[in-house]
Amino acid sequence: MRKALIWIVVAGCGSPGQTSDLSEADLSMASTDMASSMDIASATDLASADMATIRHDLSFIDGPPGAITYSTNFNLTESPVSEGGAWHHNGLDWTTAKTSGGLAYGTQTGSGGFDDSYAYLSGFPPDQSASAVIHLESGVSAAYAEVEILLRWTDSAHFSRGYECNLAFNSSYAQIIRWPGAFGTQLSDFAFLSAAMPIPALKDGDILQCDIVGNVITERLNGQVIATATDSVITSGNPGMGFYWQSGAATSKYGFTSYSATSL
Repeated sequence: MRKALIWIVVAGCGSPGQTSDLSEADLSMASTDMASSMDIASATDLASADMATIRHDLSFIDGPPGAITYSTNFNLTESPVSEGGAWHHNGLDWTTAKTSGGLAYGTQTGSGGFDDSYAYLSGFPPDQSASAVIHLESGVSAAYAEVEILLRWTDSAHFSRGYECNLAFNSSYAQIIRWPGAFGTQLSDFAFLSAAMPIPALKDGDILQCDIVGNVITERLNGQVIATATDSVITSGNPGMGFYWQSGAATSKYGFTSYSATSL
């Protein structure tokens, strides 16, 4: 069933949104109400003089009824990204993701090893899907640069674990990787579950989507399956995003312009 979704995110409230069925009349009213943030706040009893941010968007998502969802166009400037507490990063051994100018990207120096920049959401069940629109400019000078969709992610001060689905900026590979938990110092610390080499040529505006259902992980580029893996080690966690740069500092030339996640 096609779902209509209105997002209202208030600074200090980090719970993902819920989908709801809307009639055509409801959609028309919602579009009119969006003309004023204060109208939306009043209609939902959220008005407050201390409200720092109200972000609203109207979009459509294919998903099961009652799905847990989150969507963003990264319209805030934050380092690390938070969006009112929706995004999390507790790992001290890894770098954080930031947002600026409608983009999300990493903060690595390029010389810290596998200290990927990442952030993840909360409140999702094990079966989940996430997608992001890729931003790619010419002039990426790093030897390696990746955008990543994360699945079933959890972390703490010195622990970070989940599934990473990545894409190389130069289309040389796509991989599905299981992180070990403790900070990895060599490639053998990670479980490489699947790889595609090369992949269709990347361009600005392409869509990366990754799903996990049960123990099956699927990675897609513009709807085309490019990698699959089966793994039963990690059974819970949340969707997220990540960025990896090596031999060159991270910049906004390779990142995401939007991101959405849904339970399945």
